[in-house]
Formats: sequence, structure tokens, C-alpha cells
Amino acid sequence: MLNQAAMPRILAIILLLVSVLTFAPIVIGAIHLARGEHIHTISWLAPLLILGTAAVLTWILNRKQVSFRLYLAAYALWLLTSGYFLVRLLVFTP
Repeated sequence: MLNQAAMPRILAIILLLVSVLTFAPIVIGAIHLARGEHIHTISWLAPLLILGTAAVLTWILNRKQVSFRLYLAAYALWLLTSGYFLVRLLVFTP
């Protein structure tokens, strides 16, 4: 079983990886914008929302203001919605 000191580090690494993956739709959108193509609002809004939520989760993890179970529930929900939007944006982006 994982000890208490390792769990926040593992969660922070996962947060970092998902946040880095979030830049892919932003770069794709910037490339389309540079070509003069129309970009849907969701192409910019979803990645920025994911990054903003990751920043808040990181801040809460550092402050330890909420219980760990509540934090894990919010983290799991963030991870599921991030995965959904990233797959949707990367697969269905023209």
C-alpha cells in the first residue's frame, strides 16, 4: 500500500501529465488559427478550463484544506472530464 507521503506526489505527477496533454488542443487550435481557419469556442474553452481546474486542485493539495477523500473525489471527476474533453477535442478537431 502507498504511504501518506507518496500519494500527493503521485497525484501531482498525474496532474502535471494531464496538464501537459491539455496543451495539444491549444497548439492545434493555434495552428488552425494561423492558417486562417475558423475555430470553435470549445476548442479554447475546454483546455483552459481543464488547466484552471488543475491549478485549483494543485493549490488545494498544497494547502490540505479539505479531507483527502473529498480531494480524491474531485480529482477523479476532474480526470474523467479532462479525458473526455481531450479525446473529443483531439479526435474530432478538423
